[in-house]
Amino acid sequence: MTTHLCSEQLSDCVLGEPSPDARQHLEDCPACRAELANFREALGEFRGAVRCWSENQAQAALAIHARPSESRSWIASHQLALALLLAAVCILTSIVWHGGENAPAGDVVLLNQVDAQVSRSVPLSMEPLMKLVAQE
Repeated sequence: MTTHLCSEQLSDCVLGEPSPDARQHLEDCPACRAELANFREALGEFRGAVRCWSENQAQAALAIHARPSESRSWIASHQLALALLLAAVCILTSIVWHGGENAPAGDVVLLNQVDAQVSRSVPLSMEPLMKLVAQE
């Protein structure tokens, strides 16, 4: 009774590194030769499936990267122009809303009112008391 090659010895044969005993056994044993042929065939099918899968993945990745440029909406492709247009509308609205040239004059009036309130020696609510004290 002869012992057949184990899976490790068959793997060495597939890799092209069989031991002299394994090589001799393959020459003498048709069952081990058939097992080695089946093993090589299974590896070949696996290699083909992996290559097919990786090619499909690469094509899908290329299609995904190509698709956004083709299917971009009008708004997405004109974002900068829309942003500039919105900024211009905001500036024009601000100028019209605040009266254009009259805005600095309004600032001067407000500053004069603040200055008058700050320069008082007594708050407005205390002025009658101040007048009473000043008359005596």
